[in-house]
Amino acid sequence: MSQLKKKEKRPVGRPRADGRAHLTTEELLKVTAKLIAKNGYTGTSFRMIAKELNVTIASIFHLYPSKEALLNAMIVHAAESSMEFHDRIRAVSAPPAAKLFKSIVEEFRALASVDHDYAAIFYLPELQRPEFKPAQDVRAKMVGNYTDLIRKGIESGDLIAEDAGWCAEQVFQLTETNIIASARIAHDMIEQRALETARFCLRGILKDPQDLPDIESAAIGIDASIKVDPYRV
Repeated sequence: MSQLKKKEKRPVGRPRADGRAHLTTEELLKVTAKLIAKNGYTGTSFRMIAKELNVTIASIFHLYPSKEALLNAMIVHAAESSMEFHDRIRAVSAPPAAKLFKSIVEEFRALASVDHDYAAIFYLPELQRPEFKPAQDVRAKMVGNYTDLIRKGIESGDLIAEDAGWCAEQVFQLTETNIIASARIAHDMIEQRALETARFCLRGILKDPQDLPDIESAAIGIDASIKVDPYRV
């Protein structure tokens, strides 16, 4: 269990003035995401967050010593369910191309279900700064999951790509930006759009595109999914 999840289970700071329960990490991340979406990273302060939550600034500092630490935690937390999914799918007996198809579908589904205020934190220019290395490392690991599947697909003879890492980056960027596009997708169309996205990606790197129906069928049979945290829905 991650350090972040451990913190979510214990109260923080003093009871609020309105008598509500103690501040939780879950509530803190949700409110911070909404404020960043509205005001940007620079325009969001601990004072603003504390006011929105009706807590003291000390309650927030008790969890995170700086705004940089808070944003890093938000990115890491957002990626946890995806990382857990890839840990599970590694143990599945299925062709790498099918695992890749399944991964794209699951990422799309998860992003289409996320609170769209959360989208803002993934596109902050500040994330390129050195103090956000934890967030950068998590993104690199997520791209690495795709790279590993594509490399194995090339080795098995199902996929073709001149540079597996670059191909993985392109696939990841496509799934990543779906968090913006999904805001315009009707709920009953999410499944269809997820499959269309995976088909689009696989057609570009399958050695024989005629294998796509079999790849998709194998992917659908994989019993694994990305769990979306309720507070992000």
